[in-house]
Amino acid sequence: MTNSENPVTVSVRGLEKFYQVVDQKYHILSGMDFEVKAGEIVSVEGSSGVGKSTLLNILGAMDSFDGGEVDVCGVSLRYLTEKQRENFRAEKISFIFQQHLLLPDFTALENVMMPLLISKMNMGQAKQEASAMLKLVGLGERTESFPSQLSGGESARVGVARALVGKKQLILADEPTGNLDRDNSRHLMDLIKDLQKEFQFSLILVTHDMELASMAHKRNRILSGKLTPISG
Repeated sequence: MTNSENPVTVSVRGLEKFYQVVDQKYHILSGMDFEVKAGEIVSVEGSSGVGKSTLLNILGAMDSFDGGEVDVCGVSLRYLTEKQRENFRAEKISFIFQQHLLLPDFTALENVMMPLLISKMNMGQAKQEASAMLKLVGLGERTESFPSQLSGGESARVGVARALVGKKQLILADEPTGNLDRDNSRHLMDLIKDLQKEFQFSLILVTHDMELASMAHKRNRILSGKLTPISG
């Protein structure tokens, strides 16, 4: 677990996000404040439509925001150009998705190599690092399998391997166990927890899964556009 001396990976102050419908503004995030320290696991919970995925997209430089300050990995996201956003995502953060979003025409190995190649790593080194990460998630024998040949649990582990292969500072996970049965969900949860301990990245989990949320150092829910700690 982290302590107060750990550097801050995410700092959010007065975050505002609204949608304009005709002449009405609908606030989805309203004056939100929070921090995530290096090596910390933080859950974001709440009912559908409260802004969980919107928050994740903002932190991942995928979506703009309307007010406040958002600093991620020492970078202010407020005034980044689209090209700067792309570079930021490639260098600093990774996503784990509920749908896994594997490229169907590429093997498991090629899917995991993709972020390394995007970051301009040479082919040989990318293949070596991706192979090592697939072995680490228990898929060393499935490197040449295509997504259609993988089970749901295996696809989820490929998604985790792809997120972790670049040794990013921050991982954003959007309902990572949402499409899995209970056994595969627990296996993936244990895997993520073990890898987080090994690599010490910061992890923000958006989830409805209370068992998954229980692994967080800090649990929060979105209420009225703000992030409220869950005690106990």
